[in-house]
Amino acid sequence: MNGITQRLIRFAEENHYVDVADKIPIFACSIGAHIFNCINKCSRCDFTAENTEFNIPACPLRHDNPPIYTPMSQLADTRIHILMRGEKGSGKSMLINLFLSDGTGLLFNNDSFTQGLGFRTMMGPNSITEAGMFGSVDEEGVVVGRPLARELCGGFLGFEESSSLTDAGKKDHSVDMKNQLLTSLDNGRVQKALRTGWVNYNTRYTLWGGTQPARLEMESGLDRRLFIIDIEMSPDKEAAYKEAQHAQANMTREQRIGLADEAMAIRKWFVQRMTDAILDPPTGILITDDVATWLARPEVRSYEADLFRRLCVGYAMLTDEWVGGEPLVIELDRGLLHLLESSLIMRRNVMDSDVKLIKDTFWMQDITRSTLLKEIQRIITHDYTGAKRWIQEHLEGQPWFNEYVPDRKGRGRRGVMCRIGPLTEPERVKEKWGDVNAK
Repeated sequence: MNGITQRLIRFAEENHYVDVADKIPIFACSIGAHIFNCINKCSRCDFTAENTEFNIPACPLRHDNPPIYTPMSQLADTRIHILMRGEKGSGKSMLINLFLSDGTGLLFNNDSFTQGLGFRTMMGPNSITEAGMFGSVDEEGVVVGRPLARELCGGFLGFEESSSLTDAGKKDHSVDMKNQLLTSLDNGRVQKALRTGWVNYNTRYTLWGGTQPARLEMESGLDRRLFIIDIEMSPDKEAAYKEAQHAQANMTREQRIGLADEAMAIRKWFVQRMTDAILDPPTGILITDDVATWLARPEVRSYEADLFRRLCVGYAMLTDEWVGGEPLVIELDRGLLHLLESSLIMRRNVMDSDVKLIKDTFWMQDITRSTLLKEIQRIITHDYTGAKRWIQEHLEGQPWFNEYVPDRKGRGRRGVMCRIGPLTEPERVKEKWGDVNAK
């Protein structure tokens, strides 16, 4: 594990944070991947002083270096957006505030908005509209307001309850929130054709959020764009939180001063790494075969491989000594291997819980595909198109899930049936060899 990640964990432990040793490294990698993304994409900045609709006059991330990571001849995005799932009181907000809170956050800088020093950071509002997030135009076609996606370009935007974003999409004035959120998280594009004009720009904010299990919504591709952190609660952890609160209240003056000095030193380290990386960027990336072998594991689904690849990029960006002017080598050392394994387990705990719900609900049942789609839409995706994709990504290929067209005489359309449960032996023979009685 690199030095800065160890410092972050030690800083959190000295502040009596509970159960964060496997979560803070993901935040650190998100910062590293964010810096790499700025190296790769910020030469194409939309917010220059010449832009009459939007501009950010002072931005330390703006540069003239050419892109360095272009798989399939496309400008790749490496941001790691984080979603923490945990019960109320599980520490989701504390982790985000550790980095982003005004005044004390490890990435916070007073001069980031006025003088362009350090990263822009903000804790998002509890209520937001699509126009407030991405912008709108007035009757004369002029872009109005200061949308967050523009304001936080190159920075970090945190939401203590990310359901405020998905809930906004259910309101009449923000029905386009979902689509704009998806594209801005994926490739940074914000593009709206309105009656009186266009809102059109690219943004490079990184989103961190938390949500309770009952409010977790992964419809329409959000699962492809969010790195999942699972925070489990137990009676022992509840007791540990109470002990931590007592220890935090009784910290001495000397301890507080020492931690404040360390917070400033960590903040300075990240700003210096950002500066070094932009002034002396790598020429590309080189992923070793052992990393590629890990990403090819069957437990890592195809659409998840890029998320874990981004984690590797962020990890490599946080080396103790910066070396520019050559490829960024991504090797599977012990620290990265442990991080990949633990984060995969957390993702499976969250993403596979819905699979288990469908399996348990319909076990040993034969139901029509249309009925199954409606149930998945109702229970999981809240979107019919998303339900179709969910079946493809999560059920197809499972040994206990099969689709078939039933034998039926007479007229009428024969719909597709879904069997959730093991096939009987005659059914297996028929599946392999066909109907031996058919003429």
